[in-house]
Amino acid sequence: MSYIEVKNCTKTYQMGDSTIYANKDISFSIKQGELVIILGTSGAGKSTLLNIIGGMDTNTSGNVIIDGNDISQYNKRQLT
Repeated sequence: MSYIEVKNCTKTYQMGDSTIYANKDISFSIKQGELVIILGTSGAGKSTLLNIIGGMDTNTSGNVIIDGNDISQYNKRQLT
């Protein structure tokens, strides 16, 4: 069973008429006790992804499930 599961996670920002994708359609799962490394170039969305998993930011679409709880459905108070 996965402890962390990210399903089709996307984070976008609007800049005028343009949509900027920080992360687009990311999916993966991590089992409890598993070691994971997130690599990428500067500006690739690593920090954004970790902020979403940690509840410090929200995703635009998709699901983030931590220990069976879909935190992408939580409000700000529930995330604290």
